[in-house]
Amino acid sequence: MKRNKIALFSACLLLGALAGCGSRAGAVSEAEGTAAETEASFERTEAEEETYQEPEGTHTIIDHGGNQVEVPNEITRVVIDQIPILSTYMAYFGGEAPYIVGYCGSFKQSISETVLKNIAPELLESSDTVYAQSDLNIEEIMKLDPDVILYNSGNAQHAEILKASGIPCVGFATVDDEDTEADPISRYGEWLSLLEDVFGEENKMDAFLEAGNAIVADVESRIAEIPEEDRPSALILWKYNDGVPQVSGDGTFGTYWLRHLGAEDPALEASGFSQVSMEQIYSWDPDILFVDGPGLISIRSGDILNNTVEGADFSSLKAVKDKRVYGTTLGMWNWFTPNPDAPLVLAWLACRTYPEEFADYPLEDTIRSYYKQWYGYDVTDEELAEMLSY
Repeated sequence: MKRNKIALFSACLLLGALAGCGSRAGAVSEAEGTAAETEASFERTEAEEETYQEPEGTHTIIDHGGNQVEVPNEITRVVIDQIPILSTYMAYFGGEAPYIVGYCGSFKQSISETVLKNIAPELLESSDTVYAQSDLNIEEIMKLDPDVILYNSGNAQHAEILKASGIPCVGFATVDDEDTEADPISRYGEWLSLLEDVFGEENKMDAFLEAGNAIVADVESRIAEIPEEDRPSALILWKYNDGVPQVSGDGTFGTYWLRHLGAEDPALEASGFSQVSMEQIYSWDPDILFVDGPGLISIRSGDILNNTVEGADFSSLKAVKDKRVYGTTLGMWNWFTPNPDAPLVLAWLACRTYPEEFADYPLEDTIRSYYKQWYGYDVTDEELAEMLSY
């Protein structure tokens, strides 16, 4: 029986908690239960095992859309459409991004604004194959002759076009998956597990996931000791376009970040990534306002604190008055979406949400150590300051 990667990820959460948190071992990430709901496996015969090792052969995997996909054993040309997986892909290869010949062109701006451009500069050399997230250029993709295409399993329109090309297409879940919750902490683990399947490297990311889960369990166990009455309300400003704010409502990535934090989330009144009025934000009046990062929003926390956002006045909000507006250009990717920095994101969020309770938390040392060990990269003082700017 082929080992189920998502089930393994759930088990690793528990192992990481037991190994990394001592007396706090009882706090385990919610991702454990979520991942268990998505179990899927299939039998591999002895003949298939032998074929699996042959460079010219193929092997069959099950993607996040439930599709059985036959992919080459040897993959040297990869195209990534829409799914924001570039940083996770880089983490899978320990700080490099080999084989990518094309990806969603709109991602280049995000790469250029994060430390990912310094860790894996080869990404900026890849061809654009999608001019925007809704504009698929299948002709250019086919010219690149990829061995496999990685795409967003929630985008049915793209899936239909990509599959018609005859190229093996592997779907990765994002926020639109009906069978699993959009928890970024579990989602990046699911992405890594599916990459193990695609490249035929079972259990490759176990140690990486265990290390991250230990960070998550430690942070959550600290939060568990904070009385409910001392926990603030928090709102994530996801986008802001032409004077219209968009928040991370119920069922989105933001829902699960705030749930891990134990913070009150007024945006649960909204569903999905919702456009709302400033009047609605005034009525919620959160204690903390988190501002999304590169690729999704152009304004920074300083713009809100200085009340220089065109078309909106945030000055009356409690979060602004108390100077509790936090944003970041982040590490390898937009930190509010699934990415391999997810354990660090939770630690950063916790330090901002509970500054007194996390006053002794070694956030900077944890980030430096994580990047050095898992990405083979020494974060500079300037890069760290940029990651944590708010």
